Amino acid sequence: MRNLNIFVIALFAGFTTSAYALDNSRINGDISINTGYATSNSNLNPNGDKTLSSLDDRVSHTNNYFAAPLGNIRYALDSNHTHAVYLGTSRDDLAVGTLAFELGYQYNFTNGTQLDIAYLPTVLPDEVWANPYLTGEERQTTDIDGNAYRLKLSNLLNTGVSLDMAYATATIDDEQITESTLFRDSATFYLKGQHLSMLDQRSGLITAFSYTDHNAEGKAASYNKYKVEMTYFLHSSAYSLALTGSYAYRQFDAVNPLFDTQRNDDVMRLFLAYEYKDIPGWDNWSVTSLAGSTVTSSNIDFYKSNNFLMTVGLNYQF
Repeated sequence: MRNLNIFVIALFAGFTTSAYALDNSRINGDISINTGYATSNSNLNPNGDKTLSSLDDRVSHTNNYFAAPLGNIRYALDSNHTHAVYLGTSRDDLAVGTLAFELGYQYNFTNGTQLDIAYLPTVLPDEVWANPYLTGEERQTTDIDGNAYRLKLSNLLNTGVSLDMAYATATIDDEQITESTLFRDSATFYLKGQHLSMLDQRSGLITAFSYTDHNAEGKAASYNKYKVEMTYFLHSSAYSLALTGSYAYRQFDAVNPLFDTQRNDDVMRLFLAYEYKDIPGWDNWSVTSLAGSTVTSSNIDFYKSNNFLMTVGLNYQF
């Protein structure tokens, strides 16, 4: 997150300066500054306890406070806004709790379909444990580097159906896990289909199903994930909100040699995004808030976790 924040600020500063020298009527986007609180008790969280006495340990809750910039900027390449380039974090992704920084190209077809092709340079956490299974001595962190490529088709033929596909790679800088079947360098394929149905002029439901094929160097670190998700959203002149609930089942490919068991996880998540826009005298400004909880249960106790996140911020839309 730290490196991503600096990257976002630098890109926005440089791109905004040059873009306004072009044509203001073709530019839109928003920028927000968010403060937040996060808590976690995951053994895999690099901000957690550094030393485990055994693999049966449960780490204590970690509490972190942070400030982070978010936003996006879009520049239309023609007066009809048919072609556009953009960078930043999509409001649609944030509404369902997905943080993904993108550099992309967008094309709007006359039949209602919208095509997005994007590059995501930093979709992964900055750090992980070099060996999360180390016991009896202090664990060290290491960087993880990754890139992803995304193709999205939204509102196909004005049907409300969308398809989202991505391919991502990840590399651990200093892999210290001693069991080769747990090595984490990986390539991942992601596919998501969703449908938007309006309940009335202001509200609707988005139902989605996704499949993830995560191929790690180690078979015991490779998995298939199946996820169902539903979002209720409501928009008005004064505020908007989106409430998302999801369930995912993650099945790993081989027996974990440290626990002599083939790992299976159940991941349940609830996420709320809220925006209040009716601030007197503050045109184009809004107050935003995000809150989410993720509970992971597993047939291996080491991987069980509870995570909670809450943010409050100011957003400027242009």
